Amino acid sequence: MEEKINKSIDRALQILELFSMEKHAWGITEISKALNIYKSNVHNVLSTLAERGFIKKDPNTEKYSLSIKYFELGSIVIKNMDLRKIALPYIEKLSREFNETVHLGVLDKERVVSIEREESKQGLYSHIEIGKSAPLHCTAVGKAIMAYLPSDEVNSLIKEKGLKKYTDNTITNKEDLIKELEKIQKQGYAIDNIEHEEGVRCVASPIIDYRGEVIASLSISGPAFRIDNKDIMYIARKIKEYCNYISEEIGYTK
Repeated sequence: MEEKINKSIDRALQILELFSMEKHAWGITEISKALNIYKSNVHNVLSTLAERGFIKKDPNTEKYSLSIKYFELGSIVIKNMDLRKIALPYIEKLSREFNETVHLGVLDKERVVSIEREESKQGLYSHIEIGKSAPLHCTAVGKAIMAYLPSDEVNSLIKEKGLKKYTDNTITNKEDLIKELEKIQKQGYAIDNIEHEEGVRCVASPIIDYRGEVIASLSISGPAFRIDNKDIMYIARKIKEYCNYISEEIGYTK
């Protein structure tokens, strides 16, 4: 049995679909001509949509445009897209390929928090607990996010939290860290060269959302004797590739 279409709702949706980045404002006459709908019907639909807060009218041009309500609704959809669910297949694949621990981290105030991981099956591996937080300035997952924060936010974080030394390789000088973050931006990946834990090396790349903002990072970590300098470029290339896939799935477009 053919489903019935509510003509009033269908007409309203047709009107809403006219709005685009190229033409964000429409007048009643323009809509009437574009959709071959009587002006009186267009006016009624627009009045209802405006009353419900979905569109707004410019008093100077008499044209209508979409309201902030669409951004709010879109944000609900985006927020409920499960980053962990999207990233997990890539995490598992990376872990199988390198047989090392793969870790997904997100920014939480001034630290990076683990929200998903797949551990290495090897006897000696980097153990990361889900829900555990770590500093930004000396971890690859942290630096891969920190590098894309606004400069005033980076300066504020350094001032408030300092640059605590964890190992002999920890960057504890502000100028050196800023240079490191600039380098990360250029190359698209970060390295924790035994800066947070003794004997552990890590490579991470950022994950970018639909707004073009870095919201998370993905890393591969393991004993430094297994992840040595000659392997870093290949690991970085692969992890950047997978982070690009995840970014695209959550709406990022270049």
